[in-house]
Amino acid sequence: MKKPVIAITMGDAGGIGPEISLLAATDAKVREACKPVIVGSAAIIRKASDVLGNVKKIMAYSSIYDLDPDADAVAVLDDFELDESFFAAGGASAVTGKAAVHYMDVAAEMCMSGCADAIASAPLNKHGMELAGYHFAGATEYFAHLTKTAEYAMVLFFGPIKMFYATNHVSLREALDSIDEETVFKKLVFIDKIIKSMGEQKLLIAVAAINPHAGENGKMGREETEILGPAIENAQRAGLSVEGPVPADTLFIKAKEGMYGAVLAMFHDQGNIAAKLMDFGSGVTYISGLPIIRTSVAHGTAYDIAGKGLASADTMKQAVLKASSLSLKRSMNQ
Repeated sequence: MKKPVIAITMGDAGGIGPEISLLAATDAKVREACKPVIVGSAAIIRKASDVLGNVKKIMAYSSIYDLDPDADAVAVLDDFELDESFFAAGGASAVTGKAAVHYMDVAAEMCMSGCADAIASAPLNKHGMELAGYHFAGATEYFAHLTKTAEYAMVLFFGPIKMFYATNHVSLREALDSIDEETVFKKLVFIDKIIKSMGEQKLLIAVAAINPHAGENGKMGREETEILGPAIENAQRAGLSVEGPVPADTLFIKAKEGMYGAVLAMFHDQGNIAAKLMDFGSGVTYISGLPIIRTSVAHGTAYDIAGKGLASADTMKQAVLKASSLSLKRSMNQ
């Protein structure tokens, strides 16, 4: 079977992105599974190579159509001038923010043009995006904008759990105000479609409660009886396998044991705190619903250890491997 080409976006040059991108692109297991191409700065990647002592040859290309991912070298697609002084700069800036967004643009173009099969992203900095003039909640929303996708969702893979979110990069107040019966029902229908498209055999979706003890029949909050309960009943009548609302303090224990095909968390920290306590730093995120495949690490830029050769690339490698496996599944289903 033909190996998929995976575009690894370097992320923020001032953080650990260059180091973990290079480590992933040179990993034997990764190169066995796919053909990695770093979309970033060749000068920055060479600086990372010096820090890491990684002596693999680095080949820079200026056009997606000149790429040779089969070459015995680390292919770097570099068409954005970024001075090597930005390597491990240790903070957000408009320059590195603009570069990180540009790498996403190029990687998306690679996928849309057929030059790549999927994208795996190193971390960028949301403040850097803002400084560069890109006013999006994060990379998830930016990729949806790039691909003109209206219905999409971030999925967090960690261990046996596939976690979706009713709300994501918004304040807790805004999250609670935006959760209603129709939104939750539509999200459940979407999740059912996504996990089936992944070939998931266990289709039971668990819905996390909002309030302590799932509201205790309205004594601790009425969202479960007035919003989540009716949405779940509608989903069940539509033929979906859904359970809940399940108290969040026990749901993730059951999920860790493999009871569910997917979990729907109500807001960002409800899901992410559980995920990072269970398996910090190893989660891989995936934007479901896009016409292209994009995974990423579930951690940040780690400015404090950038350029010191201390960053673990395990999650970056997993993001590339997940992008590769998802692209193969998609090609088989087409």
